[in-house]
Amino acid sequence: MTKRQMLSLSRLRPECVQEYVRLHQQVWPELLATYRQAGITQIGCFLNGLVLIVYSEYESEVYEKAKEALSRNAVEVRWQVLMQTLRDPDFEPLTFQEVFFMSANLNEESAE
Repeated sequence: MTKRQMLSLSRLRPECVQEYVRLHQQVWPELLATYRQAGITQIGCFLNGLVLIVYSEYESEVYEKAKEALSRNAVEVRWQVLMQTLRDPDFEPLTFQEVFFMSANLNEESAE
């Protein structure tokens, strides 16, 4: 299996930072199970003021097959609708393409 990484950048609404943190301290178990089924193996959310970076790792073969179904999954849709209410609507989220990743496993460095 080929592991890939994804990074996205967005901004929260100032009045929503505490709610975002609270929700991520108790992420729904069914959401985590849904992500794991879709090949997502790790997710990390990093906050600096209002700036939010979300990092994820996924098994590319599994994720590519599951990504369409994931976008229609009721739990994922409900979570993303909730997250959308916390994000700054005037900030266009950015997604970054992986060009290099140094893995803990010496045989897994990637460059695309």
